[in-house]
Amino acid sequence: MKSFLLMLIIFSSLLYSQEGSSKIYDPCELLTTEDIQTIFPKSIIKRTTHDLKPANPLGIRRCFWEADGEDMKFVQLIIASDEEARMKVADQFANNKEFIEHVEPVEGIGDESYYGGSGLKAGAGLHVLLRSKGVLLGVMVGLGFGNSDKQKHIEIEKSLAIKAIEKIEKE
Repeated sequence: MKSFLLMLIIFSSLLYSQEGSSKIYDPCELLTTEDIQTIFPKSIIKRTTHDLKPANPLGIRRCFWEADGEDMKFVQLIIASDEEARMKVADQFANNKEFIEHVEPVEGIGDESYYGGSGLKAGAGLHVLLRSKGVLLGVMVGLGFGNSDKQKHIEIEKSLAIKAIEKIEKE
C-alpha cells in the first residue's frame, strides 16, 4: 500500500509539473504611463484599454496607451501566459511567426524574438518568448501616420519589452 501511494504521488507530480513557472501578469502593471511619456514627451498619455481577464482563448491580456492628437501615436503591450492560454505560448509564438510575412529576428531579448513590421496589421510589432516564465509578450508602437522607420520602431519596442521583462523577472 505504501509503495502504491508513493507511486501515485510521484506520478501526480510528473503529471502536473510545468515546463516553466507560469504566472498571470497584468500588462498595465508592466509598463507605466511615465514609460510611455518618454516616447511621446509632448503628448498627454491616456490608457484606453486594460484587460483584467484574457481577451480571447489564447489568454491574451492587452494594455493600450494613446497619445493625444489624431496622429496614431500609441503603445500596446500584450501578454499571454501558459497559466491562462489554451495553447502553450511557445506554440503560439511558433504558429504566429509562421504566418507573418517579412519576419525579422531580433537579437538580445527573451529566449527568442522577432519583429513583424509596423502598422495596424496582424503580427505587427515585437514578439518576445520567455520560455522559463511561460510568457509571450507583444509590443506595438505607433509613431504617427507615415512613420515607417523600421529601426526606430524596433528600438522603441525593444526598450519597452526590456522594461516589462525586468518586472516579470523580479516576480
